[in-house]
Amino acid sequence: MEPYSMKNPFPATVLGVRPVTKPGSAKETIHIDYSLEGSGLSYVTGDALGVIPQNDPALVDALLAALGLDGAEEVNGATLRDTLITACDITGLKKGTLTKWNTFANSEKLAGILADKDALKDFVWGRDLLDLAQSEDMKASFPNGAALVGILPKLTPRLYSIASSPDAVPGQVSLCVGAVRYTPKGSDRKRNGVCSTFMADRVKPGDKVKVFVHTNKNFRLPEDGSVPIIMVGPGTGIAPFRAFMQQRVADGATGPMWFFFGNPYKATDGCYEDELEALVNAGKLKLSVAWSRDQAYKIYVQNLMEQDGAEIWQWLEKGAAFYMCGDANRMAKDVEAALLRIIAEHGGKSPEEAAAYLADMKAAKRYQKDVY
Repeated sequence: MEPYSMKNPFPATVLGVRPVTKPGSAKETIHIDYSLEGSGLSYVTGDALGVIPQNDPALVDALLAALGLDGAEEVNGATLRDTLITACDITGLKKGTLTKWNTFANSEKLAGILADKDALKDFVWGRDLLDLAQSEDMKASFPNGAALVGILPKLTPRLYSIASSPDAVPGQVSLCVGAVRYTPKGSDRKRNGVCSTFMADRVKPGDKVKVFVHTNKNFRLPEDGSVPIIMVGPGTGIAPFRAFMQQRVADGATGPMWFFFGNPYKATDGCYEDELEALVNAGKLKLSVAWSRDQAYKIYVQNLMEQDGAEIWQWLEKGAAFYMCGDANRMAKDVEAALLRIIAEHGGKSPEEAAAYLADMKAAKRYQKDVY
């Protein structure tokens, strides 16, 4: 039998789904456990799990109604409705999809958008196929369901940092996922992230979800358990660090751990608070938390880092490995800039010397990022 992989994903049984954040959180976050029993799959802390999602059946039904297509029509060995739910990307509007759509729509407006790079970039944000199907001047007419499916890309897997250690929870794997929900400007229809709300809203214990392990060799704990580690992971960036902490406890590692976490409000947005508190109380974890909206001025993880810059420098000089996980565009850049300032200020270095110090950390694998 072919090993389970992205091309041959494993139908994992869902063991449980539970909220991590509290009701009312604008950062709605869930925890989900999958069984890997019988899969032969193994993972290392720092790896990611690929999840094959399904589209929201309600969205598919609305699309079929808008296009006047019969969902019971057979396409590729299944009903059109099932094919659209399980196999087609109906939410990502890329230029290629729009170009093919316009061969059936013959829309001058859409043709103009496709010819203007900036207009296209602005147009696709927050829109999906249903927007086109419900638009008077961009609606397409398809002769049958096969014609629609023929222009659509495949539904692609989503990768999530694994939030568990295989030694702490043998035979299973956990994820920490933020449910994506938003209403685009100028629209009154709420939109949902394809995979995040698939898991948050529709997956139930006992269901089968197709998954595979995605190896991430560039995000690994030090082989020496006595090495101190500093982890920075606001929001769902906590996921791999929950795994790191579990692994260190399972290994009996002696090196100190310091975790910088952040979210908007303490009342609703804490993640794994009981687990973190237990590690702190056991003397195994130093925890610094930035509640960004709990005061008149915003406090982020990078602000807490700079407040504790002298101690961070002491850890680095003792050989600490530094990790960050989260948003690549803003958080990662801000955290790296803060780290460089700490190295310069508390290490008595010029900006160039601080950059060289950080480069040496990267070369020694003491500075690692899991950003997206």
